[in-house]
Amino acid sequence: MSRHEGVSCDSCLKSNFRGKRYKCLICYDYDLCATCYEAGATTTRHTTDHAVQCIITRSDFDIFYGGEAISAEQPQSVSCPYCSKMGFTEAVLQEHVAAEHADISVEVVCPICASLPGGDPNHVTDDFAAHLTLEHRTPREFISFVIIIVSSWPDHAIF
Repeated sequence: MSRHEGVSCDSCLKSNFRGKRYKCLICYDYDLCATCYEAGATTTRHTTDHAVQCIITRSDFDIFYGGEAISAEQPQSVSCPYCSKMGFTEAVLQEHVAAEHADISVEVVCPICASLPGGDPNHVTDDFAAHLTLEHRTPREFISFVIIIVSSWPDHAIF
């Protein structure tokens, strides 16, 4: 297993730890190692009812999911920062948030940004539904968006 380089557990303070990393989707820049998460570590600002995103390293991802037909750039699943439900794909999370949490405007950390290789692990947004639509649109949705835009251009448009 490889290490979460540059990350420290906010409970036991262990740096560059191995195994699963649990990123709080409510607290800014709050991470726990698997041992502390499983023990129910809390602080005055972080409680066990906060939604978390489980993050594994790139090499662990390859070991655990190497045979599955999923994009190497996407995490296996993401959590909803509002209700803590886990196991969503990006597209299903977007549908879930639009259907179940459309009126919520609480600051949360984006689980997709936090778990993507090279993503911003502390991207906070107070309009998560809009963030999902603008930043994490699936390729099919993007192609449909482009077709709508192009089809609305006048016939005499110059490219």
